[in-house]
Amino acid sequence: MAAMIIKASGLVEEFDRRKLVDSLMRSGASEDAALDIAKKVEIQITPSTHTKHIFKMAKRLLRQYNHASGMRYSIKKAIADLGPSGYPFEKYFGKILKNYGYSVELNRIVEGWCVSHEVDVFAGKGDERFVIECKYHSNGGKPADVKVALYVHSRFMDIRKAFESNGAKVDQGWLVTNTRCTSDAIKYAECVGLKIVSWKYPHAGSLEEMIEAKRLYPITVLSSVKRNSLETLFHNDIILVQDIADMDESVFIKRSGLDAHNVRALKRQADDLCG
Repeated sequence: MAAMIIKASGLVEEFDRRKLVDSLMRSGASEDAALDIAKKVEIQITPSTHTKHIFKMAKRLLRQYNHASGMRYSIKKAIADLGPSGYPFEKYFGKILKNYGYSVELNRIVEGWCVSHEVDVFAGKGDERFVIECKYHSNGGKPADVKVALYVHSRFMDIRKAFESNGAKVDQGWLVTNTRCTSDAIKYAECVGLKIVSWKYPHAGSLEEMIEAKRLYPITVLSSVKRNSLETLFHNDIILVQDIADMDESVFIKRSGLDAHNVRALKRQADDLCG
């Protein structure tokens, strides 16, 4: 009988070895290495083990095989570490969209039919425009529920009505979150045409998939990044690991404002991860 484990949301479910193997392989581990790690983790699982503990065990073992793969496996936690406010997550998602060919404006004040709104991300691609609300949780286990979906859609409809009254248009509202969404939130969104981008949803184009497809890792995935350096890096628009990998060391020192020792450590890890 499979061991019962506790998810970050508090739900209890059976441990699924295949799920762990798949996540390890997405991080760059070979199938043989992933199977070996999963078996070693499974042996150590006791009744009511938390997924957070399973993640830590798998990450530690993965780093023994490949340090870069170990860092990639930390993506979900790295996004949760962008906080404590949600603004770095908005900047991070804006960077993701730019890499997918979108134009992006952050925190734009948009007049609605009834009231004005501060839109987290106002994006465009071709002749389409999107109103995007980002819901960030430092606790990665809290799902976005139907109340959040209702709120995001109602704001979008107020903005759409104002645009249409002026002969313009916005095409779709988006709810973007670093956690999962409840089944009711997804059902409502599908019914009204609200787009959700969340962890593991939709199957094609989830937040996780968008990140992994183009290696758009946040700088918090780097083990050598210091918490007191993050605000400086964010302020200087250094959000992605790729931003660091693309810069020469001397340019990185000037742009980041960090000392040479920290810069060398971050640059080495970034190059390793993106190489």
